[in-house]
Amino acid sequence: MTENPSQQPSLSNRLHFGSFEVDLHTQELWKEGVRLKVARQPFQILATLLRRPGQLVTREELQQQLWSEETFTDFNHGLNAAVNKLRETLHDTASDPKYIETLPRRGYRFIGVIQQEPEPVALEPVRIEVLVPAAMVQADRIPIWRRTESVALVTILLAIVGVIALRSPTQEDRQVLNQQASSGTTANAQQQRTELQLVEHSAKQEIAAHKQEVEVHPAKNNGDRSEPATESVYDPPPPVYREASTSASPSMRTIISDGGNAAPQFSPDGRRIAFMSNRSGPWQIWVSNVDGSHPVQLSHTDSAGTPRWSPDGRYIAFDAPADDGTSIFVISSDGRGTARELVQGQVPSFSRDGRWVYFASDRSNGVQVWKVSIAGGAPQQVTYNGGFAALEGTDGYIYYSKEPGNNPEICRVFLNGGEEDCTLPHLRPRTWSSWAVTRNGIIFAEDMPGGRAALSVYEPKKQQVRDLVWLPSPPVWMGARPDGTQAVVNDSAERRISLVENLR
Repeated sequence: MTENPSQQPSLSNRLHFGSFEVDLHTQELWKEGVRLKVARQPFQILATLLRRPGQLVTREELQQQLWSEETFTDFNHGLNAAVNKLRETLHDTASDPKYIETLPRRGYRFIGVIQQEPEPVALEPVRIEVLVPAAMVQADRIPIWRRTESVALVTILLAIVGVIALRSPTQEDRQVLNQQASSGTTANAQQQRTELQLVEHSAKQEIAAHKQEVEVHPAKNNGDRSEPATESVYDPPPPVYREASTSASPSMRTIISDGGNAAPQFSPDGRRIAFMSNRSGPWQIWVSNVDGSHPVQLSHTDSAGTPRWSPDGRYIAFDAPADDGTSIFVISSDGRGTARELVQGQVPSFSRDGRWVYFASDRSNGVQVWKVSIAGGAPQQVTYNGGFAALEGTDGYIYYSKEPGNNPEICRVFLNGGEEDCTLPHLRPRTWSSWAVTRNGIIFAEDMPGGRAALSVYEPKKQQVRDLVWLPSPPVWMGARPDGTQAVVNDSAERRISLVENLR
């Protein structure tokens, strides 16, 4: 006879797979009784996959769950980083998965065996008719509510009435060890501001207090790219470390505004721009003239991001989803041919001689900077204390962000190795993607008092910062010409790309 589903016990939020146990309600994860530390986004991914075991969960679904519409970030990198962190916690790999399987260019699914623990069943009261003398305790109805009291109560009642019907689950609740793994806190001494920084920011606050509002003139919707929309911006604020200059003031104008646009990068000769755009669907790599005219789509992968030019301008490296996660691809900048997969990793950039491609990977000891020959082969590790988004300078150093977050610390190491140098005062870009190495220094977008942002240039030899121009919208992405005379920046909504000129 088929059991009535309404009488079946409901399934608990506590699930078991392998040596792990998870509580979806309290958002806790244990391994062999020891509670693990799991960040919010990796846990949300795990919870979503566990609720739909064996089913495809697309990248788009996960992106919508992890980030709100008001959040402006590189979803591909953020999702890949969260999945990699989850795999690291579960001691799982993309190449030989036990729990999380990658479905190339689509998403992920949970392939482990899940055991669900039933919720404790609410016991119905048992009606017991007891015939006893009036002198004895009168108890004609004794409800039995808790299993923990049932053994003693049954013993007493059996002695009085001889027989009783006891209703109780057949299995005791399992004891769960809830030990908190001890962990210490790590202080980042490099984040302490020097006295010189305080003086500089005090000067910037005075500048911000006296500047006027920026007037933005939106583009006319006439589809004519020969007359790009312009934005009037203020003359650059008096620089903290710069003498008066007679050169023309920086100017800024919008050059690309169709759909979503991000990650702009100048070609080596400064005549073209590579960027990400979703105007044709998922994010892809596009190339246009420096004024935004004649855009051409290059990539046709599931999605693509972070374009970087080769020194001769013939190729563009980018990252995109692949069979084993995210990989680096190389494609001809003239739009001919198809993209060639080079190595597993993300956020590529070329060496100045064009022989190597730097990239970030967590294949060993957390996220580090690696490099691989443009011809392929085994990758070589560059950093050992963390590294992301590397750019090779003209001074014999490789510069890189310490982490893929906001206001990251920028460090450097010699091309031939050695100890890393993280003592670069005042160099704190808004994001890991809002700075560029030029021949004259590092141009970066900087958060300023009052929620504003500015383009500044850091001069490593002088260890000084010069403020260049206020920005009407804090950018996530930016790029600069090799000579430092021009920059391209996003607005915070990743829709417009603007050209900033006269940055000397």
